[in-house]
Amino acid sequence: MLLRSLFLKTVRDLRGQIWGWGLGTGSLAVMVAALYPAFKDQMGVYAQMMSNFPPALVAFFGDVTDIGEWSGWLGIEFFSWIPPMLAVFAVVVGTGLIAGEEEKGTLDLLLSHPIRRWRVVMEKFAGFVVATLLICALICLCLLLSAAVAGEAKDLGRLLLAGLDIAPITLASGGLALAASVVFRQRKLATALSVTVVIGSWFLDSLGKVVNVLKPYRPLALFHYYNGGQVMSTGENWSNVGVLLGLTAVFVLVALLAFQRRDIAV
Repeated sequence: MLLRSLFLKTVRDLRGQIWGWGLGTGSLAVMVAALYPAFKDQMGVYAQMMSNFPPALVAFFGDVTDIGEWSGWLGIEFFSWIPPMLAVFAVVVGTGLIAGEEEKGTLDLLLSHPIRRWRVVMEKFAGFVVATLLICALICLCLLLSAAVAGEAKDLGRLLLAGLDIAPITLASGGLALAASVVFRQRKLATALSVTVVIGSWFLDSLGKVVNVLKPYRPLALFHYYNGGQVMSTGENWSNVGVLLGLTAVFVLVALLAFQRRDIAV
């Protein structure tokens, strides 16, 4: 029964992280919203001050001209920071899906049952996908609460879409971590490499806005395709979502092929 429900077991094993990360990050949204009424009248002065700063500095921190607006406030104070935080969740879970079982010495026992390797990878990653979506759902619920706290009931649809937009970048980070853990086998090495790539891509995309020599390489960064708080002001960029989901599929395919061909440590 357990093997037939490997997907459900994975979701069940992640329930603590679902509640912890979902409510933890969601509470940040409520806190940021609670501060908005007190600061929104002062943000116009801040935005005007920032407009006099060097263009490179403004580009690094993002467009703050609308920080006095609800969408701009959330974009800078919430949506720009949550995906790098959830990347920690994605990397820890992604490297643990296969390498964690092998590290504990339970993977060989799992594969001794009549279950194909591709199914192990797919069901475990599907559990991670559901966990990510549930975390985003909890964030969206907290965002609705934050809108009520701030007295901002307009554009709730775009607000929820911005919350769900966190999922593709998180899935891509988890897929990368899964592939790294299967290819390199050692979970610590896979975690180090995944964190370097994911966080490095955040810095590459951010610095690429201000450092001319890095600008051509921004499309190589995962975070270049994260729409963030821009969804609330300009709408969803579905091509960016497609890129992240496509990369996720590639990472999972690499993990599948690598896992099919390698020996299992006992």
